[in-house]
Amino acid sequence: MTLGQKLKDIRKRFGLSQESLAEIMNVSRQAITKWERDEGLPDVSNLQQLSKVFNLTVDYLLNNENSLPALSMKKELDKDRYEMNQEGYLKVLKDYYAAPWEIYELTRSGKKSKAAWLISDWIIGAGAMETVDALNDLTPYYLVKKGNLKLLVNIHDHVLEVVELPESTDDKQFTYGKNKFKQFRKIEITE
Repeated sequence: MTLGQKLKDIRKRFGLSQESLAEIMNVSRQAITKWERDEGLPDVSNLQQLSKVFNLTVDYLLNNENSLPALSMKKELDKDRYEMNQEGYLKVLKDYYAAPWEIYELTRSGKKSKAAWLISDWIIGAGAMETVDALNDLTPYYLVKKGNLKLLVNIHDHVLEVVELPESTDDKQFTYGKNKFKQFRKIEITE
């Protein structure tokens, strides 16, 4: 798989248009088109930026390996454009995941063994550890879906973090890393 094929696949798996990726990379849409058609390669700084944004090594991007791993993306948000409050979060979602994307707000709790929960409930009090854990991370999490593509989205400190979830992920409740997520409500983005 060439760099151009990988880049196009990555872009589509995140539901990004060429314009959106160009904005993330601070290049023209024509540059993205050229790279995807293998009519040219990104310069070293753009390769490093692609590597950083999609959490892939430059080596991986340049080799002809055929399979793409589960993807993640990290994008710094414009501090002048987005406030880190409910209104700002909705603006980010509207800008990056407008219809036909479906967006669900999630609740998060830490993943602990039953023994750890029993001990903490016995020592501290029933439910106290869950409350402490929930207060540890107050940033919003969202499940964003389109067709079979499912993304876990987190917005914090003017950073948009996106992780591709397996197709088999249960929409109502799932575990990712050390966190358990439950669907809280569907968000309707209006113009």
